[in-house]
Amino acid sequence: MSSYALQTLRDLRVAGERQAEQALAEALAVVRRAEAEGERLTASLATARAARTAARAAEAPSASATASRAQTVRRFWARLDEAARAAAAAIDRHRTAVLAPAARTEETARAAHLRARQRREVVEKAIARREAQRRQEKQRREEAAADDLGRRRKI
Repeated sequence: MSSYALQTLRDLRVAGERQAEQALAEALAVVRRAEAEGERLTASLATARAARTAARAAEAPSASATASRAQTVRRFWARLDEAARAAAAAIDRHRTAVLAPAARTEETARAAHLRARQRREVVEKAIARREAQRRQEKQRREEAAADDLGRRRKI
C-alpha cells in the first residue's frame, strides 16, 4: 500500500473517529437530560409524599366532625395519595422508557468511538512502520555510499 493511500486511509479514519466522538457527545447529552428529568420527577414524588404526610398530620378526622367534612378530608387524602402514586409511576416509566435506552445508546456510542480510535491507531502504526522502514533504507544507502566513497579513495 502506498504512502498516499495510507495517508488517505488515515484521514478517513480520523473523520470516522470525529463522527464517533460527536455521536458519543450527543448520547452523553441525552443521558444528562434524562438524569435531570429523573431528578425532577424524584423531587416531584418527594413533594407529593410530603404534602400527603402534612395533610394527614394537620387534619385527622375526629368523631365530632360531620360526615360530609370527614368525607371531604378523605377525598382530599385520596387525591394526594393518587398524586404520589402517579409520581412514582412516572419515575418508573421514565427509567424504563427514557433513561435505560439513553444509557444503552451511550454504551453503544462509547464502543463505536473505541473501535474508531483503534482503527485510526492501526493505520497510524502502519504509517509509522513505513516511515521507519524508509529512514532505515535511507540510512543504509547513505552508509553504502560512504563505504563506496571510502573504497574509491583507497584505490
